[in-house]
Amino acid sequence: MPTFLSLSAAGAPDGAPVEAVGPWAALWGRGDVRDAVREAQDALAHLRFHEGLRRGWPEARAEAAVRDAAALARLEGVRISADDVRDLSLRDSAGEGAGPRGAVVGPGTGGTRGADPGRALALGIWRAQWRLADGFAPLNARQPAARTSPPLPAVVSGIHRDVCSALLASGLVAPSSVALPTDPARLRRALAAAASPAPAILAAAAVLAQFRAAEVFTPGSLAVGGILARWLLVERGVDPTGVAVLSLADAEDPAGAGSALGAWMRGDEDGAAAWVARVARGLARGAQEGEDVALHVQAGRLR
Repeated sequence: MPTFLSLSAAGAPDGAPVEAVGPWAALWGRGDVRDAVREAQDALAHLRFHEGLRRGWPEARAEAAVRDAAALARLEGVRISADDVRDLSLRDSAGEGAGPRGAVVGPGTGGTRGADPGRALALGIWRAQWRLADGFAPLNARQPAARTSPPLPAVVSGIHRDVCSALLASGLVAPSSVALPTDPARLRRALAAAASPAPAILAAAAVLAQFRAAEVFTPGSLAVGGILARWLLVERGVDPTGVAVLSLADAEDPAGAGSALGAWMRGDEDGAAAWVARVARGLARGAQEGEDVALHVQAGRLR
């Protein structure tokens, strides 16, 4: 396996520590990667201290989940807007519980028979985003509560179950296909990347690439990878707000994203650098969108 196609070394046992640290350290030290990462860090710092997140962070996280779900749905080929996803979330009639601190209507598990497949997929992607956002550490807490992150395999299987939930309720996917990887080897590499000691942006970039280069799950592989990468960046403190809309940049420019992924798949350092820089700049764009979310929350209107 070419060095830069995975954060884990070829032939390493499942879940083993990363052995290919040297090449990734060299990648992290490249000027083009450093510049892109610095851009992301600056944008995230601006987002972290936005006035709209002082008290409105639960609502902002809920809205970011809507916008990121819409972006991922578009990358999955669904023609849908954030307004459409917001409406779907509000009309998710099977479970009318409150979202984070009453921000949005909570996800249900049924009531979608006869649903349009694309909209059902989009609703499932939102449900997965919503559940993860509801579990992020509170922002601006005086005394951070003790938290234990769930095991990565449980996180991934839960994401895919939620992504498929509306499709399953509509009879559009078989129960036997849910949370069952179609490419177990690639899933192992993605989990090794997520658990690696590499900087979180590098790990997230590798996770995204693994889920986009092939169908790790069917349906919704790309969405699962995007949601997992967002969770990873929040859990490892890169985006403590949970408000950056990670997938937006690629939804705005899917051709550019595809070109960068193709460079990564070459397996050399230059290709890997192009992909990581793309992901970092996408994170910067997502942080800018997060500021827009925070501003709308501050103003009391999301549309």
